[in-house]
Amino acid sequence: MTEHWYVNMPEWLKDAFNLIQGAEMLLSAAAIAVAMSGWLLRRMSQLRRGAPEERYRRWFVEEYRAYNPYLAAPETLRLERTLVPLFVTEDGQPDRAADAAERIADRAGHVVLLGDAGSGKTTTLKAFGIAALGGVDGRSGTGRDREVPFLVPVRLLRGVVQPGALTDYILAMLRSQKGLALTREEADQFLAQVLQQRRCVVLLDGLDEVTPTTYAAVRDEVYRFLSDHTPELPTANARIVITCRRLTFLRIADDWQAERFGAHRSYALAPLRDTEILAYLRAFPDRFPEVDGPQRFMQQLRSSGTLGLHRNPLVLSMSVGLYAGRRFPAIAHSTARLYDEMIDEMLGRHSFRADGLTTGVNEFDQADKLRVLREFALRAALGPQGFGPFSRLALVEFVSATGERLRQTLHGRAGEFVDEIINRSGLLSRVADGQYEFVHRSLQEHLVASELLRQGDDGLRLLRERVMEREWRRVVLFYTAVADQSVVTDFIGELAEIDPVLACACLAGADCLNPVGFAVLDRMAEPLRDPAPAVMLPALAAVLSATASPRAAIRDAAREQAFTWLTKVAGGADAADALGGTHETLLDVMTMLVERLGESSVSRSMVVRLVAVVPDDPRFVEPLWRCLRTAEGAAADDQSLVALVDRLLRLATDPACFAALQRQPAAHPRFATALLRQQVYPFRRGLDRQSNLVTLLCWAQEVGLAAPDINRFLAAKATDPARWASLEADWRHQSASAVVPVFRAQRVDRHRAERATGAMLAVLSVAALVAVGWDLARSRGVLSPVVGGAMVVLAAAELGLALTMLGFQPQGGMRRVRLWRPNEWVDAYEDPRSRHWLVPDAGDGRPAGGVTG
Repeated sequence: MTEHWYVNMPEWLKDAFNLIQGAEMLLSAAAIAVAMSGWLLRRMSQLRRGAPEERYRRWFVEEYRAYNPYLAAPETLRLERTLVPLFVTEDGQPDRAADAAERIADRAGHVVLLGDAGSGKTTTLKAFGIAALGGVDGRSGTGRDREVPFLVPVRLLRGVVQPGALTDYILAMLRSQKGLALTREEADQFLAQVLQQRRCVVLLDGLDEVTPTTYAAVRDEVYRFLSDHTPELPTANARIVITCRRLTFLRIADDWQAERFGAHRSYALAPLRDTEILAYLRAFPDRFPEVDGPQRFMQQLRSSGTLGLHRNPLVLSMSVGLYAGRRFPAIAHSTARLYDEMIDEMLGRHSFRADGLTTGVNEFDQADKLRVLREFALRAALGPQGFGPFSRLALVEFVSATGERLRQTLHGRAGEFVDEIINRSGLLSRVADGQYEFVHRSLQEHLVASELLRQGDDGLRLLRERVMEREWRRVVLFYTAVADQSVVTDFIGELAEIDPVLACACLAGADCLNPVGFAVLDRMAEPLRDPAPAVMLPALAAVLSATASPRAAIRDAAREQAFTWLTKVAGGADAADALGGTHETLLDVMTMLVERLGESSVSRSMVVRLVAVVPDDPRFVEPLWRCLRTAEGAAADDQSLVALVDRLLRLATDPACFAALQRQPAAHPRFATALLRQQVYPFRRGLDRQSNLVTLLCWAQEVGLAAPDINRFLAAKATDPARWASLEADWRHQSASAVVPVFRAQRVDRHRAERATGAMLAVLSVAALVAVGWDLARSRGVLSPVVGGAMVVLAAAELGLALTMLGFQPQGGMRRVRLWRPNEWVDAYEDPRSRHWLVPDAGDGRPAGGVTG
């Protein structure tokens, strides 16, 4: 029908119809081509940008690998170049110490990471995240073997009272971060994938930084996040790592029990040890160009009496920026003074002409910038966000409103003034578009305290109103460390009535009158007796803080109180329970006593009285070794010296403690001559004779300490010196042995007739063997060698049968027969308490002992 219609159609109409059909086909082809091109363009764009997970890995590494460690130099540093692994101890397991990142990487449940201000909690999270994603080279772990971390500062959660705030924050971060910018579909699919594969780990940084009014909502949101099994986004599959200040967490620990939070482990960041401080200093070769530069800087810290202060990573990084490279630096003796110098240095950065360009010069007055930061820090702290983030616009408006008080007229350039602070000082960091915060919360706390001091009575009145708020605790500490004696004495006396623990902690820097300090310390007796760790540990920490008081009398009283308490409660088997399940406080007081050796109130005997309760923890090796190094002039029969050497020897039987001993600075006491070193360690293929263990053995010889019960090494030395000296040779000769066939005869009772027959056959067999052997030995024997050999085999077989008939049942086998006289002490090479003393690659893998310094 249609064909007939087409045939009868006029020619002009046929031409029009054909033209329309061709246009339709052309339009269809064009539409298909456009659609294919759009798909291809999108696909190529995705390929250029990479898969969401790979893009996220690149963004995370670039975002968090660079940091500014409060250096005077304008550049930032790379985390992988300067990172020193921070060590943690597990609550309830005082003998366990390991790298914090290693503990977090263990996927066995959630983790709570505790530490003081500036102890490195955030740095540890960033370092773990970079390592989990494959590091800077992206080679450590792929696919399902690699966890994907999401760093979430708790203070940045918005609308936290609404369910899903944590999930919404992660998704918003994936979509909005510059350099990442996943689409909504990509972000949802990426998060869903890592959750379903159980590779998601959420790093919640700064639980202590949420305000009391929002804390409960944050806690409940974490609970909800960990209980959501929605198939699309099963956040219950995620793992959580939370950081919090230690004392803050003690007050809220009941909220994070396994019943609600799930199975988790709590770790506390340990203070930096000498070796870790040196490792950090060595990461700056441009600032310490001399070979002994780091060691000399360490000695300057020790001479200034501030080494204990510098065991905090934040304080150490500030000091490196301020004092490294100076030959005789006037190192600040208090944290408050160090902050003042650091802030002044940071605001003065770029006050130079780089290559003669004016763009390298700060345009605005440094004093004006400091005044603005002080006043704005206080205003922000009093606002709804507290010590949290603030907007750039709010800071610009504040500068505009207060511009008349500044020394330099801005002429409408408040925005440029703020940008110079943001871009050139390094004191503020961006947390989101238009949102900033102080680069470390303690900076804002210090600035708030400085502004309160400047306001005089009004500032003191305001501080009294806020003194019981948890977020203002460190503000109080900063304030009392700087305030005049006439002000701080009355203030601490008032504070002791409402919070004696905080008042005692203030004694660390306050120049209050002695009677007030003594009264505050007396108030510590009651909380120190409280069996609850949440009460006792903060009290003990406050007393330990007071041992650094600038006033000698208060300092001595605090030391005596802390020392007396520790020696009373830490002398029994329940020492760990008395110390709240950890030995952190014991380590603190040991380190403090060693650092103040030689002062009138501190003697070696005070340290040694605590030696008996020191656990087998590698961190205790350092203070005890330092104490021993100062004891060279002590009498050989000094019992405190004997106890110190004995405890170090016992610690060294543990391989981890032995490794820590070998890493300590080498000691060269005068009595440890080359001859004595050879006598106490006569082995050639073991440790280097200059190692710290050999030096310790020299000390044991000097004080007459045998201690044979420690391990097989010392037992052999005390019992049989000659056999002990040949240990190495005998151990090496163990291979001088041969494998030979050994037959043992087992007698079995036989019948009389069988025994008689066997005896006759045995005599005939032996006679045959003798006759054949004699014939073969002759030069002209009757038997040929082949026939004679066959007869020997037959006679031997017959003899075997005869012996069996006599009741001998041979049991054969191959046995190793030693060709040397056994040494009963050679098992020292297998004893786990002594083998690392003998094998050169045991312990830390280094035969030579000690870091020179």
